[in-house]
Formats: sequence, C-alpha cells, structure tokens
Amino acid sequence: MAVLGSGGVLEISREIPNAMALTPARLNVGSISLANQAYWSGDRVILAAEDGVPFDVNGDGYADCPDGHGFYRSGTWDIGPALDFNTGGQTGDNAPFYHGFIATDNLVTQNNDQIIAQNGDSLIVALGSERESDKYNNATSTGLSKQVDGFISRDVLDRVKLWTTEAAGHSESGTEKPLLRVKPGNFIITKYDDETAYVQAINSAVAAIKPLTLIDSEVTLKSAISLPAGFDVLCENANRDWKLQCDLEEWILSIDASNLDATAIGETFGENIKSLVRGAGSLQFLAENKNVSSEEDGLSLLRLVLLTQNQCNTKARFYIYKNRNEQAPRVNGSVYYECEILLTNTRLNTRATELIAGTADFVATSEIKIKVAS
Repeated sequence: MAVLGSGGVLEISREIPNAMALTPARLNVGSISLANQAYWSGDRVILAAEDGVPFDVNGDGYADCPDGHGFYRSGTWDIGPALDFNTGGQTGDNAPFYHGFIATDNLVTQNNDQIIAQNGDSLIVALGSERESDKYNNATSTGLSKQVDGFISRDVLDRVKLWTTEAAGHSESGTEKPLLRVKPGNFIITKYDDETAYVQAINSAVAAIKPLTLIDSEVTLKSAISLPAGFDVLCENANRDWKLQCDLEEWILSIDASNLDATAIGETFGENIKSLVRGAGSLQFLAENKNVSSEEDGLSLLRLVLLTQNQCNTKARFYIYKNRNEQAPRVNGSVYYECEILLTNTRLNTRATELIAGTADFVATSEIKIKVAS
C-alpha cells in the first residue's frame, strides 16, 4: 500500500561515533591519525589521557603532560622546563645536560693563602652544592590537564588536528590548537559533551586504559574496557548529533515491504540491506537557514549538505493529519507514521531566501509505526 500526504517533520541527524582508544603510535608531527570515518571535519571532540594531554592547555608553553616530555635534547619528544636549566640563559644545544654547580670559592692553601696561577688568575673551586631544583617535569612545572576539547579537521590521509571553532575545522584556517611532541600514553578521542557525569566517566575510562596493552593502535573504547556509566549520556535521544529539523511539504510512502522499489539506493547497496528495508518513497522538504534575520547561516547549510551527501540514517514523521480540533465523534489530535529512513538522490535548492528546498528518495530502515497524538 502507498500513502500520499502533505505535512510532517523530517529530522536529519547522524549517529554519534564510538569513543576510540588510541596508543601514542597514532601521534604524528602536528596531527593524529584517526581511522574511524564516523568522525567528520567540524566535529567537536574531547581528547583525554590519564597522564595529561599533548596540548598546552594552561598556556605556559609546555604540553600539560609532565611525564610525556623527553629527557634528552634532540630526541623524539619535546623537553620540558626541567631540562631548560643553564648558567647563561642557554636553552639550545649549547646548554649543559646537568645542573651547574652554583656555589664556588677561591682555592687557598693550608695557611689560607690564595693560590694564584702562573698567568695571574685566581683558582676557584666548586663546593659541590648543585642547584636545588627538580630534575624532572611535574604538574607544577608544566601543568597537568587530563582533557582538552576542540573541533577537528581531517585530511585525505585521515590525519586530524584540533581547532577552536567549527568553521576553522572545516576550512583548516583560523586558530589551531597545536599538537605538541610529548608521549601521553594511551588516550581517548570521543564526542564532546559537558555533562558532569560524562566528563567524570571519561576520567575513569582513561585511568582504566592507562596500563593496558591495546591489541591495535586504534580500537573502540568499549572493546577495551567496560564503559563507565556516564557514557549513557550520549545514548539519550537515540544517540544523535547535528540535528536539523525540516518541514515536509509532500511525500509518498510505500509500506508494502514485499513490493518495494529500491532502485534509488543502487543494486549492490540495496541487496545488502534488503532485509532491513521496511518501506520506500520520496519527499519534498523545506529547511530554515538563518543565523540572524535575513542572513544565511553557512554552517547549517554545510551540515545539511554533509548529512545528505553521506546518507545518514534519519528520522521522519509523515502526518496523515495534524493538530485536528473537531467536535465529537470526529477524531482530534494528530496521526502520523514514524520511522527511520535513509535518504538518497537528494537534491537541494539553495535559493536566495531564508529557506532551503530539497527533494529526496528514501527507504525506511526501521519498523514503520503509526502513532496517535492528542
């Protein structure tokens, strides 16, 4: 049976990607290799590590990861302030490796006479009082931050960087959060959320993966440990992100699964998901696209293009009638079909107004439920 209608709501969104556990082998010079394709440019993420993150969070010039710094100059990892000691302001290759002796005195005889060299110079001696300071970096000298957040960009080689804004993540221009050359140990990349329970759960997770030897340099966090309870925050509202709500103008929905036309999604792809398809059809929608009055919001348009281009799993409500207010015995309220759909053959009209018009074919990938709302 096919149902034709007008009106409804199309909620275009995407599933939140899995939290990932990575080893330092994924660290490059200035970037991180991230194979999980569910993370897109513009995504806001949290990077967390138990021993501190490889970013300068407190702005002191050093990564907030004291134990991740190197111990030798010209080594793989950046040195921290503990090796920036010197006697003359040197911090390069000419600086001494060890602290210099800072207490000296003239060398004298048993009778307390000063010893003079043949050239007339006085001989002096170091008394052995080496400079009293810590030879290792610590939380006081570099800072210690277990989490940092930012918007990622990724290139064709799946190298990601962190930026301060979503727009910078898409364009790779703006203010970058530079990755510093320190070794943080096992670390996590996950979707950003500022819910207190979620932040605490991330701290628990990085503590749990710190001593582990991961089976690969990048694995899903849930395959390495049991996720702490705070990760349930991301499961609310069907685990969705980048939500854009559109108004349906007209739609056709076929709910006879045995006679569906799935050519819109391609023969090979269609064969692979045939057992999941519960319906198919086409629709026309309108999406509001403004940030301020009479001005387009470029990021919302970009998100809409990416969501439809990447064929994200989407929620839709197809209204048979909506908000009816009639006298008895007529039925009041709303009646609609609700299901998850996969958009294909999407066409967008970005006309010079505050509305974006679009058309698309779709297949329903979940049970099609008919619902009544008063």
